[in-house]
Amino acid sequence: MLISQLAYVGASTTDLSAWRGYGTEVLGLEVAPDSDDGLLYLRTDERHHRLGIHAGDHDDVSYVGWEVADHSTLEAAAASIERRGVTVHSGKPTELADRRVLELVYFDCPYTGVRMEIVVGHEHVFTPRFKPTRDLAGFRTAELGMGHVVLYTADVQVAAEFYRDSLGFGISDYGVIPGVGPLAAFLHCNPRHHSLAFIANDKAPRKIQHVMFETRTLDDVGLSYDLCLEREITATSLGRHNNDRTFSFYFRNPSQWMFEYGFEPRTIDPDNWTTEHYLLKPGNSWGHAGLMNMV
Repeated sequence: MLISQLAYVGASTTDLSAWRGYGTEVLGLEVAPDSDDGLLYLRTDERHHRLGIHAGDHDDVSYVGWEVADHSTLEAAAASIERRGVTVHSGKPTELADRRVLELVYFDCPYTGVRMEIVVGHEHVFTPRFKPTRDLAGFRTAELGMGHVVLYTADVQVAAEFYRDSLGFGISDYGVIPGVGPLAAFLHCNPRHHSLAFIANDKAPRKIQHVMFETRTLDDVGLSYDLCLEREITATSLGRHNNDRTFSFYFRNPSQWMFEYGFEPRTIDPDNWTTEHYLLKPGNSWGHAGLMNMV
């Protein structure tokens, strides 16, 4: 695989001040000290940031950052994308400084319209250590990456095959509606069950559905659920997925897309994995009431 992990996600918002309070009070993340009135950096671990929230004129994902090991892998990834007729651009010095990376190239995903960035050297911060800003044990990241990001597209199978063939992602599984076909595709780039996923919806109000952070304890999910209930921002009930086995729930952010806090999703062996599929019908999993209506 060319990609080693999901490094970061950037989004635009029309209400950056709301995100500042939400980031610490709800997500439990730290605001990096070099944040300003135009860009909010949110920390979840030893990386400089995992979320970059930009003041803007719309509310949606702006870019997704994928990490590779070194310069030669970056070049190989760029060449592979261009062989499929998609133009790859070099990041400007200001963009490298903004993302806190050594190298950056990017392309516009032909199936989601999202700017996909491939980077080397996302900045690590050894000290001060990340410390949650509310009662949380923290997040499981490290070699598994930030978590996962889920985007909308018209055709999940074509989108998944593009990332498989161009960047070496593995297709973990498809979520299928009986008699209709794939509604969702889940892709891995390391032992995390999925770091990227697609949901079929060409009429969604935005490009992103959600970002998932894996919590370190079951209590982290439960405490977060109670907090989100109090704030009336839950999008689903608690539940467990039948593909990655995550115990989780979904909740809205100030830009009206979603976060998922999940505990103990399964990991896989990328070198010995056969693509699975599962049926999206009642009884195949439990909980997550509201999930199928979530946009």
